[in-house]
Amino acid sequence: MLAAWWLAVVGLPVFTQSLPESPGEPAALAISTGRVSLRMPCFSLVCADAEWLPPTRYTQLQRPTVPGTLPRLRPSRPSPLATRRYTQLYSPASRREWVTNEGNDWRIDTGYGFEAIRTPDTSLRLELATGYRLQPYVDYGTAAVGPIARGGLQLSQSLGERTRLTQQVQVETGRANTFVRQTIGVDVALDPKWSLRSDVEMRHDSAADGGNGETDTEGSVKVRYAF
Repeated sequence: MLAAWWLAVVGLPVFTQSLPESPGEPAALAISTGRVSLRMPCFSLVCADAEWLPPTRYTQLQRPTVPGTLPRLRPSRPSPLATRRYTQLYSPASRREWVTNEGNDWRIDTGYGFEAIRTPDTSLRLELATGYRLQPYVDYGTAAVGPIARGGLQLSQSLGERTRLTQQVQVETGRANTFVRQTIGVDVALDPKWSLRSDVEMRHDSAADGGNGETDTEGSVKVRYAF
């Protein structure tokens, strides 16, 4: 019974007629022997003006095939999903903490600093350090040679569109005394080329005046013109 069904199927005209690729033999025989492939033909479009276009890594001009040569491997275009950026905004952020190592003729120290506040209108930076003083009083330091501890504060605050307040505090303490330096400044933009700058500086030495401490104060007001 199965043989009869097989003969009925093979005997259909579509299997007994010949194919254009293998004339003179039935289609079933040509397919079974591999002389005719059932794969669909693959067609490709060729740009006639390709020689006038700038070459890219994905462009390959059509060249005559030399017998016995293998086709060159071309890099595949990456998937759009693999190279897609999920956001179009990118802003590299600077570090908000740092470590400093300083050495000179009057002081050697190592410090750590961090930015506590960072906004378009306000900036606050703090620094702490320990070291060894080699020369007294140089660079607003203490009065004796020996180990020291240092601290600093830097504040910048916008007071409107034209005014900015800045404050800087520097403290150093050692074996003999503590020295504090504080500077407060106000900058006012009067014009695109004119600006007014004023500052007050206070310096306090706890060992001055026989150990009672002394504070010196000075200020300045400057008008600046940008050429």
